[in-house]
Amino acid sequence: MNEFEKLYTVEDIAKMTSLTSRTIRNYLKNGSLQGCKIGGQWRFTMENIKKLFNDSSFTNDISSNRRQQILDFIDGVNTDIHGEIQVCTIIDCYCDNQKAGHKIYEKLVTVINNKDDESPAKFDYEFIEKESKVRFTLFGHPDYIVKTLQLL
Repeated sequence: MNEFEKLYTVEDIAKMTSLTSRTIRNYLKNGSLQGCKIGGQWRFTMENIKKLFNDSSFTNDISSNRRQQILDFIDGVNTDIHGEIQVCTIIDCYCDNQKAGHKIYEKLVTVINNKDDESPAKFDYEFIEKESKVRFTLFGHPDYIVKTLQLL
């Protein structure tokens, strides 16, 4: 690990994946997610997170969770994002390989983790190998969505 490499918390990963902190801790417990304890708290590198994303049980959980989030949004049931206006959008970015998709993913993680306001926002990420594309599902305030689209 590079001494200047960004480290992520359990809560950061939960936010990235739209799963609960408890679910992320279960991945730690069963060995799907690896990291290191610093000061009694778990920390993870982007490499640790990428390995988790390549785990088939994790991918199945995310796919199921993603479908449910979209259905909840359509039905008007969205407990994570509050406010008068909420947006859900799906973006497909065609790329040659998963590595290119991860670069886009890392940019989005930076946007979410460095938001200036307190409005909740989240996104899901999926690499669809057979179609050579990365699919992002974004939820949040329109300003967050616009900022994210400009980044892409």
